Amino acid sequence: MYSSEMRRAAVAGTASSSIAEVAAQFGVSPSSLRRWMLRSDLEDRPRSGRPQIQSTADQVVEALVSTAGARISGKDYSTRALAEATGLSQSIVSRAMRGMTVPRDQVRGGDEITVVAGGFPLVIIGIRAADQRGGDDSAGSGGDGGGGSSAVSARRVQRRIAGIVAALRSAGVKHWPQRFDSEHRQTDASAMLELLQAGGQRECFLVFDPHKETSGGVAESPDTAESAAIAVHRDFAEFLDAAKSALATCRDVPGSLLDMLAARVRHGFEGVMWKEASHNDAQRSSISSDSMEISSWLPKETRSITEHLAIALREEIIDSGYEPGDRINPRLLSRRMQVPRSSVDAALRRMVDDKLLDGSRGGTRIPLITTLDVLDLYAGRMAVGEVLLRSLALRPKRYFVPVQLALRQVEASAATKSGIDVEDADLHFQQELARASGLRQSTRAFEALTLRLRLFISVLQLDYSPASDRILIDDRAIFKALSLGDADTAVSAWRGKVDNAVRHMAGLFARRRFDQDLWAQLTRSG
Repeated sequence: MYSSEMRRAAVAGTASSSIAEVAAQFGVSPSSLRRWMLRSDLEDRPRSGRPQIQSTADQVVEALVSTAGARISGKDYSTRALAEATGLSQSIVSRAMRGMTVPRDQVRGGDEITVVAGGFPLVIIGIRAADQRGGDDSAGSGGDGGGGSSAVSARRVQRRIAGIVAALRSAGVKHWPQRFDSEHRQTDASAMLELLQAGGQRECFLVFDPHKETSGGVAESPDTAESAAIAVHRDFAEFLDAAKSALATCRDVPGSLLDMLAARVRHGFEGVMWKEASHNDAQRSSISSDSMEISSWLPKETRSITEHLAIALREEIIDSGYEPGDRINPRLLSRRMQVPRSSVDAALRRMVDDKLLDGSRGGTRIPLITTLDVLDLYAGRMAVGEVLLRSLALRPKRYFVPVQLALRQVEASAATKSGIDVEDADLHFQQELARASGLRQSTRAFEALTLRLRLFISVLQLDYSPASDRILIDDRAIFKALSLGDADTAVSAWRGKVDNAVRHMAGLFARRRFDQDLWAQLTRSG
């Protein structure tokens, strides 16, 4: 198909040359050239026949993938699941996904993502090359079975690369070159340029810079070995290709990064600042998720170093998409969290002792969760929650402010019908209830049960979107009763809420002999 630019050039050429000469020059027939000369508009025209749906399908799939967050590597985002969700054929969905990632044989693992920052007019992706001196666990991610010593499969990395690319596309970053710099600037570019200047010699930065911010701030190709390599791209398509190739060299794409990007898509990729976690400042898994924030309520001096690391490891395991029975690679966790291997081993042993992980078959594995485990967990949360609510009903109303703000998040999330958003907002609401109660020991017990619940939800891949309206009704009832100082009504609403959650799960466990009689006996009030 000839481009509109070529057609215009050919028509313009007839002003100084004959039709035959111009046709030969451009490789077209004289009759085609005559038709072009008669047209007032030389732009592309729609082709006749069956309409092309791939471009539309690409946008639909991008929209779904861009907001998936860390769950992009789960079953709900396989090409088959996406095809069922969109009504598109699986082959069309597969082509859309291939356009957002790299072939599996190009995933070679080893490097680490150090930073991703975004906000008009810059996007920065930092990659640190693997240390070849100790690279005994930097290879082997190319197979689905987790060959070698890496626990991350190539398929998982492929999917997560697609999540980053989809977020960039859906956020409209490709339109930044057309934006007026002086009118639309929302980010202090100097702060982002400092990231490039602070890079080490094993670090490489990919920069999308359509407005040439880097021309005066940093060198695009530094010569000194102490400086990071910086590749600046003005064209968005070239930047995406370079980003996909660079990400394919990484051992994994952290779920915390994907969650943050998913949260910033609707804001046009403004305000993105994700940095690699250190052992002194554990990276939160999401800008909107508070699973690590639970622990920040409690006095840090009451917990040992092992307890702190155990909490961080729980979050890392939740983030990494492990399946029940999967063996956990402590070497990989040590490298990703930048903590000593001995500390990781100690924390894993503690989690085995707490029955959060399985250590019965050699090594440390994700536990095989039974229906009895689920009933036990929910019954425990119901009992501790009752104590917290009775205490909160007696407290001054000034303690209710964060609880009310958390309820508003539940209301906003329920409107989106997104299971992930509703789940996070609802757990945040429950955690704010615990924090406001003033009961330190019960709050700690509730925190531990909530961390375990998050692990269960992640491992079992539970979807709470069908229950979003019911969750909102229950949360509003609890808050209203507490606001009136009516502890009995609040407790009754809480028991109904937990019972609703268990009954929702009972449907998901229909084939696993979910014992509802046992549930009734465990939660019978005296």
